[in-house]
Formats: sequence, structure tokens, C-alpha cells
Amino acid sequence: MQELDKNNFPIQLCHKCKIVIPFGTPAYSIVRSLEFRCVDNESENGEIMEVIEAEEIITLCKTCGSFFNINSLETILKHLPIPGQEVRN
Repeated sequence: MQELDKNNFPIQLCHKCKIVIPFGTPAYSIVRSLEFRCVDNESENGEIMEVIEAEEIITLCKTCGSFFNINSLETILKHLPIPGQEVRN
């Protein structure tokens, strides 16, 4: 069960510096999601997306997240196991 603050909002911690990220405060997150997309000719953009499952991988406060760049993300993704593929070094 997730810990709640005094207003019954989930308490979120920065994975790097461990400070509490207050509810409603901007934060950086990387999320793994399983999505289903289909074409809807009646909608304006022609596409409907349904998120079937989502799991937060990392959450960073605004300060820590501002140092996180695309090169960091590429380094992390290179070391994630992908079924059917070898892990790259």
C-alpha cells in the first residue's frame, strides 16, 4: 500500500535525492506503458489510444530531472534487457 500525505495524496520521493515531491509539483518520470492504438475515422485525429498497463520506472524532482538528458536516457536503455535481443555494452 502506498503511503499518503495529510491530504490523502500519494507521497512521491525523488529516486535520486530522496526528497518528497509534493502533490501537484512538476516532476520528471519515465514510465513503461502497454498501449493499444486503433484508427477511429470519426475522431478529429483519427486515432484512439488506450493505456492497458503503466508502471513508473523512475521519478525525479525538478532539480534532479533538469540534469537528466537524452544521453543519460540512451545509456539506461542500452542496458535494459529486451526479449529476443542481446544486451548491448
